[in-house]
Amino acid sequence: LKQPDPSVPRPPACVSRSLPPGIMEDVEATYAELVKGSLKAASMEHGLQTTAIYWEGQLNAYRGVFGQATYGQKWTWKLVDDKIRAGWGLDAGDVTKTPYVFYGDRGYFRKYYGDKDVYEIVPSKKKFNFSFFPTGTSDPLSGKPSGQVSRADVFAAVMKSAFSVDLDYKLKQM
Repeated sequence: LKQPDPSVPRPPACVSRSLPPGIMEDVEATYAELVKGSLKAASMEHGLQTTAIYWEGQLNAYRGVFGQATYGQKWTWKLVDDKIRAGWGLDAGDVTKTPYVFYGDRGYFRKYYGDKDVYEIVPSKKKFNFSFFPTGTSDPLSGKPSGQVSRADVFAAVMKSAFSVDLDYKLKQM
């Protein structure tokens, strides 16, 4: 038996050793050889019959414990585990049940997708409330610009000041 020379590089495992170098094997022919007798070899000529047989015979490989329907979903023990934890009260500290999240100086909410474990955290309020319109430049009640003063405003301010001075003087006299 001749030992291979370690200094000579070996061809990759996917390349057939019987072919001359530089010629690749036909991928379809290789796949056809590998899937003989496999469920992947089922043809679609009359529809894929293997799955229909499983469904008709209720032999769904993805049915749960004691055969309860999981509607084609893969079985997991998580549902049973969650039910046991809820029954014993071990899920009291489970934060995924509460929709609100506080992080930093902003509030967030969990946006659930059917189950309490499948959610997305979204901000409850936008980070900035930016307006392209100038704010604080007019009085909304009077409709006047905020920096503009009329004669009536000046007269009202003088009368208010005079009244407060007069009231202060009268209170000192008492």
